[in-house]
Amino acid sequence: MSVTSDEEESAVIAATPLLLLTGFLGSGKTTLLNRLLRSPGHPRIGVVVNEFGQVGIDGKLLPGSGIMELANGCVCCVRGTELWESALDLTDRAGAEVLIVETSGLVEPQALLTQYELLPPAMAARIDLRGLLCVVDAQFVGEAVTRRAEARQQIELADRVLLSKLDLASAEELLAAHRLLDSLGATSDRVGLSLRSSDAEIAEVLRWAFGPRGQHSRRKRSGEEKRHGASQLQAVSVRLPGPLLGPPLQKLLEELPGEVLRAKGFVRLYEGPSHAERLMVVQLAGHRVELTEAPEEVRAAVQEHGDGALVFIGEHLDESWLRLRLSACAAQLP
Repeated sequence: MSVTSDEEESAVIAATPLLLLTGFLGSGKTTLLNRLLRSPGHPRIGVVVNEFGQVGIDGKLLPGSGIMELANGCVCCVRGTELWESALDLTDRAGAEVLIVETSGLVEPQALLTQYELLPPAMAARIDLRGLLCVVDAQFVGEAVTRRAEARQQIELADRVLLSKLDLASAEELLAAHRLLDSLGATSDRVGLSLRSSDAEIAEVLRWAFGPRGQHSRRKRSGEEKRHGASQLQAVSVRLPGPLLGPPLQKLLEELPGEVLRAKGFVRLYEGPSHAERLMVVQLAGHRVELTEAPEEVRAAVQEHGDGALVFIGEHLDESWLRLRLSACAAQLP
């Protein structure tokens, strides 16, 4: 049986990681995308946008190509043909190493996922879909899902959720956003960013967003992984300069057993404007999670430094992911 030229090409060309970036109108997609493009040290990023002018980018349109050269080794393509063809065009003609497709704020992402599933085999073999990242405005997500079905679907189908504009949201608004996401069955793989987030934090978000699809959605190891025997243990320490919200922290800790065998430390817990912050001792062992009031001697010692801290012990720990997940539990106080 002969092999077509398309099949030969797909056999030798590695699949390019592609991320679908979605979120309702005004959620902060374009701001996030611009921060990602300006962050240092990333691979050459190719961007496909739904509407020209949506992204604040500089450069010159390459004649006849529909491809725009961006700063920091990035390229951009206005969607003129089929979305997936445009993305691969950035790989073939502009050398993009990873791809981001920024969708319209009113898109129903199921249609895009269905398109992907129906791609010709030769094209599908060249795209490594890393999933759907949904950007959520922590202040106004409730209003968005009430008004538009598209906003609800974007959240329900997302593989990862990024809570944006945390510096503009109160702790109560952030807690309400988590509760709403939980009620919609949204993924618990959530991180948070503010307008003050550093370039280093943005770079961590980029690595997190392009992780394999579903990498962190279920933290328990499979039976096959367990049969490989014990791996070398490691310890990861995360400093917590501000207070955390109790319910999302509790949920995160309950999901960790698997790679994480043990966690301990202390956190400052925010429970509302009418309550004083409480310093809590965190203990995770096996599948048991305990948050208990810190004794007086511990409170005195921690108050000297003003920070909380957690230590995680386990196998194959991802320090960046742990820090990012904790960022979504942070209580943003004025």
